[in-house]
Amino acid sequence: MRLQDNGADSGAKPDMREDFLRKIGPIGAAFILIFSALGIILAFTVNLSAPVRHESLHDTAYYLQSAETMGELLSELREHVFPGLAGIGDSYVSPRGDRVVIHIDSANFPHTRGMILRDFDEVLFIFEPS
Repeated sequence: MRLQDNGADSGAKPDMREDFLRKIGPIGAAFILIFSALGIILAFTVNLSAPVRHESLHDTAYYLQSAETMGELLSELREHVFPGLAGIGDSYVSPRGDRVVIHIDSANFPHTRGMILRDFDEVLFIFEPS
């Protein structure tokens, strides 16, 4: 006995790619191409590696000893840390000589402050948004 062919499985399978392209239309296809190209460009041009950590030359207790040791910390920051951070404005040893004052622009303040505090104790600094 032979089964009747009802046309549902007649060997002509719908092409899913053509169906998808028909549904999104030419504008949707153009957006997909643009976003794909943008993704490829960003993948090869953006540097997402974490900034290099700076190992301090001395511990916190050393820097808290005097204004001179705070000056050493400031020199160390200017030479090794600040060049890799965005938004650093003015920096100086506080008038009392017990902390380093760092001015950071508002747009970069949270990130730059966090990067400094990743390697140094917060008691060493006064952060000022500018």
